Amino acid sequence: MSLHISGTPLNAAETGGKTFGGTKRRESRFRRAMSNPVGFVLRAINAVRWKVRTVMLNLLCDSLSRWGSKLGVSGNFRARMFWKAGRQDIVPVQDLYDYMSQERAQGQYYPSAPIWSSRSQTIINVLSPLISKECRIVEIGCNSGRNLNHLWTAGYKNVRGIEISEHAVQRLRMNYPCLADVPVDVGPAETAIEQYASSSVDVIFTMATLEHVHPASRFLFKEIARVASRYVLAIESRQGKRSHMQYPWNIKNEFIAVGLTWIDTKAWSALWPGKLTQENEWTEDLSEYDAFLFRVGEAGFEGPSKRGDVKAMLSRIIDPGNLRENSILTYDSPKRSRK
Repeated sequence: MSLHISGTPLNAAETGGKTFGGTKRRESRFRRAMSNPVGFVLRAINAVRWKVRTVMLNLLCDSLSRWGSKLGVSGNFRARMFWKAGRQDIVPVQDLYDYMSQERAQGQYYPSAPIWSSRSQTIINVLSPLISKECRIVEIGCNSGRNLNHLWTAGYKNVRGIEISEHAVQRLRMNYPCLADVPVDVGPAETAIEQYASSSVDVIFTMATLEHVHPASRFLFKEIARVASRYVLAIESRQGKRSHMQYPWNIKNEFIAVGLTWIDTKAWSALWPGKLTQENEWTEDLSEYDAFLFRVGEAGFEGPSKRGDVKAMLSRIIDPGNLRENSILTYDSPKRSRK
C-alpha cells in the first residue's frame, strides 16, 4: 500500500509499517475509551470472555467426540454442546448414529401420534396420480410411523419402513396398531437398504431424512436408485443445511448423478392441504423444504411416460380444490392427534 504526501509516494515500510488509516482508528478507539473508560473495560472483558468460552467449548466438544460415547454421555448433551460451540462440520458417523438412535433425540422425537396428518397428506398428493394402491412403498427414516400410518389409512397397504431408532419403532407399534405387521428394518439406512434386491420396490420416499446422511454414506443415493423401480420422492431442504447433525446435500444433483431422471420440484408449501397454520401442522421452518420427484428408468414403466406428462399432473394436483379432493378425511373436523 502506498501513501502520497506532497506528491511523494510512501509505502508501509517507509512509515514503520503504519498507515494513517490505522492511526486514525486507534486514535478513535482511544478517544472512546477515555470518554467512557468503564464501558470500554466492560466491553473488552466481555469480548475476552466470549473468546475464552468459545475455546473451552471447542475443547469440550473435541473431548466429547473422542470419549463421549465411551463415557456414556447422552447424544442430546453432546449435540447441544456442538450447537453452542457453533460447529458447522457434521460429527463423525458413529456420533451421528448414537444421536439419532436415542430414545428421545431432540428434533426427532414426537410426543403425539396424529391419526391424520397434513404433512403426510402431501406425499399422497404427489404419488396418488402416479401409482396404484398395490404398489410397494418404502419410507427411509419412518420414525414413529406418522407417514406410514397415513398411507395405510389411505389404502396403501404394501408399505415398509427403515428407521435407525428402535425406540421410535416401538412407538410406531404402540401408537398405530394398523402397522403392527408392517416390516420396519431397524438400523442406519445405508446399512439396512443393502439387504433389498434391485428394483424390489416401486417407490422410495424420504421426509427431512437425507439432510442427516453423513458424507461418508453418500452411497445411499446410489442404493436408493438401485432398489426403487419407478419413483423416488424426497422432501428435503431446498438449499441444504449445514450443522453438526446435518449435511447440505444438493438433492437434485445427487440423484441425477446416480442415474435417476428428475421430473419436477415443488415447494412443500404448495402441496400442503388447507391453510399454512400451526394448527394445520405448518411451521415457518418448513418453508425451506421442497418436494423433489424422480423417475427410475423406463423398463416396465406404467402411467405417464414423459416428464412433461408428470409435470402437468403435478401442476394439476397443487390446485387447492384438487388437494381437498385427495384428502382421506375432510378438512372441516379432522381428528388431528391422539396422545
